Amino acid sequence: MEVDKAPMGRTLRKRKGKVAKHLKRAANEKEMESFQKRVFRIPLEKPFEEAYFTHRLWMLFRVTIENEEDIKRMFCEARDKIKNRITLKKKSDPGKFAVPCTVKGTKFSHALCDTGASVIILPRVMANHLGLKVEPSKESFTFVDCSQRSSGGIVRDLEVQIGNALIPVVFYVLDIQLN
Repeated sequence: MEVDKAPMGRTLRKRKGKVAKHLKRAANEKEMESFQKRVFRIPLEKPFEEAYFTHRLWMLFRVTIENEEDIKRMFCEARDKIKNRITLKKKSDPGKFAVPCTVKGTKFSHALCDTGASVIILPRVMANHLGLKVEPSKESFTFVDCSQRSSGGIVRDLEVQIGNALIPVVFYVLDIQLN
């Protein structure tokens, strides 16, 4: 590596030496991944010729055998991937956080959706109505309003059908009243 020196002896920057063509290698996965990430950040309306220099795409392949034509080909492939992505449209607020589902053949048109909480609660009345086998459990729960309840049991791996998917769910049964 060469070091450029300013007239007063200050170091400006270090330059990497050029790699001879016969020593260059093919681009590895990490380089390709970082190239695709960089291309994904470029606006779709910007053509390759402009993006090549303004986003310094050539910098990612200095020590590889890829030339400008190869970079253009990879750029176009990455752009095609972006165009083929499905963009979901935001829907209006339905006013309730509920989805239709089926449990043991019983359809529920407005069941509460799983929010990703680690505990899913089922009222005892509903467990009895569905004829579920409830195993004893000693867990107790503290709710947002600081009230505490002990678990009335647990139902393990109950299959809940949402759309075409069958999902095994663990429910904690509590003695609470239904509205």
